[in-house]
Amino acid sequence: MPFSPQGEEAPRVSLGERITSVDKVRSWTDEIPFHYEYTAGVAGERFLRGLQEGRIIASRCKKCGKSYLPPKVYCTDCFAPIETYKEVGPEGRVAAMTESHVGFDGKRRKTPRTFVYVEFRGATGGLVQVAGGRGIEIGGTVAPKFKPASKRKGSLLDFEFVRVSG
Repeated sequence: MPFSPQGEEAPRVSLGERITSVDKVRSWTDEIPFHYEYTAGVAGERFLRGLQEGRIIASRCKKCGKSYLPPKVYCTDCFAPIETYKEVGPEGRVAAMTESHVGFDGKRRKTPRTFVYVEFRGATGGLVQVAGGRGIEIGGTVAPKFKPASKRKGSLLDFEFVRVSG
C-alpha cells in the first residue's frame, strides 16, 4: 500500500476514478535547496568592474571599429571576437525616458521614479538607468553620478544619471 508524505497509509484510487479538483490530487509540497551563481561573462564582468571604478566601459571591435554598450564579446557586424574595451562618456544623450508611479513591489510610489535610456557618442546601444534630479528631457545631456567609491559594488545600482547644466 502506498504511503503519504506524512507516513500515513494512502487510500488507493481505482483507474476509473476521475480527479475533479486539484485539492484531491495526491501530492506534497517540498523544497529542493539550490545554490547557483550567475556570472556576467567576460564582457559583462569588465563592464561591472568599470562601474565599481566609476567608469562606463564599452567593448570595441578591432576589425571594424564598432563599439558596443553594454559590451559584447563578438562583433554583431563582422563576427570578429572582441577583446578591446574603452571608456565612454561621461556625458550621454537621453534617447528615451519614462516615469514609473509603481514600485518594484507593485505598490504606488509617493513620488514617481524616472528611467532614461542613454546613448553615448561612439558606441552602439546604451544604458537604461534611473535618473535623479529635475530638468531631464529627451535629447538632453546627462552624466552618471556615482556613489562614493567605498559604497560601490560593481552594479547598475552604483550610479544614476543626472542632468548636465548648460
